[in-house]
Amino acid sequence: MRSHCLRLFALLALSLCAFASPGDDALTLNRKVLDACFTQKWDEALTLLAQLDRLQPEYNGTAYNYACVYARKGEPDKAFEWLGRSIEWGWGGARGSVATPSLQATQSIWHAAMLETDADLESLRKDERFAKIVERAKALQKRAEEYTAEPALYVPEKLKDAAELPVLIVLHEAGGDKASTLAAWKPIADELVCALAVPAAPFSRGEDPARGWAWIDDPSNFAQPGRTKDYQQPVNAALDALRKTKKLAANRVWLAGAGQGATLALLTALHNATLVRGAAVLDPDVDLQQTGYKVPGAKAAGLRLEARFDPTYWKARGGADATQAIVAGWAFPGSCSALAEVKDAAARRAALAAAVRALAQAADDAGNATPAVAPK
Repeated sequence: MRSHCLRLFALLALSLCAFASPGDDALTLNRKVLDACFTQKWDEALTLLAQLDRLQPEYNGTAYNYACVYARKGEPDKAFEWLGRSIEWGWGGARGSVATPSLQATQSIWHAAMLETDADLESLRKDERFAKIVERAKALQKRAEEYTAEPALYVPEKLKDAAELPVLIVLHEAGGDKASTLAAWKPIADELVCALAVPAAPFSRGEDPARGWAWIDDPSNFAQPGRTKDYQQPVNAALDALRKTKKLAANRVWLAGAGQGATLALLTALHNATLVRGAAVLDPDVDLQQTGYKVPGAKAAGLRLEARFDPTYWKARGGADATQAIVAGWAFPGSCSALAEVKDAAARRAALAAAVRALAQAADDAGNATPAVAPK
């Protein structure tokens, strides 16, 4: 009997997460989708996918899996409808892996290659529509490869002759991009006299470039302990790019991020506390399995944390009080607080910039020889 393997981003370990409730629900639903597909209960799988689609609207992995199920059911028109949506929502601009009944994932491959090899889609490949789908996926892959080739960097003129570089790494919210983020944060880099790096987020959010880029493909994929280093890779690449120019200043490497960018910034800081001396985060999700065990060592290394929570951001998601309590309970040097109502993106950026300034001021107060704020 042929095995039936459904391709999913969100496949593997169900972990102890403090992600907002939609992510937690998706973990369970993904497991149920897999179970239904492995037992060829296609209608049940469709019902579960509909629930996932409501929880995670416009998620390309769900759309792709819809297409796989409809292809198995012998409904090509619906399969192509969902393949089209998957491409529209970014399928093609990243990598994925294959799930098996034992929940062991195969080697990660580009989405276009998955389209061409996925047994679930075998019945569609002779249809002239299929080649067009693959072509669109490969176009997204090309765009992703070009975009992620290098980070966006800026070094203020005042550091031209400096022996070493203070560094601020900024991770934008989901839907942002490195160019506009670099432009928005240059004034802060000039003010603090530090090099600025904006890593290249690896996940395209859609065929329309205006949909931007994301750091995390799916919370349950992000929660896999074995993938931690993979998600940190863009930050490491940005640091390596700066190291090629000058030595990085001890005690002045800071990470900042908002939303999804905050989630990755917090994780990266906790896992690299001997290098990253401070993190400023606005509305991070927290995965306890990935972060909790790193807290004692990060505190011992002297990591400083400035965490902010926007009630407006969390209102529709739930979980703010619990997440804020977790972060506050870690009792890092710094502060953890709720903000007054934040009305727009500019206000969110200003709140995060204020948290970064708190990191810089703390470094100044600790007696670092290099001023963090330019003399006026």
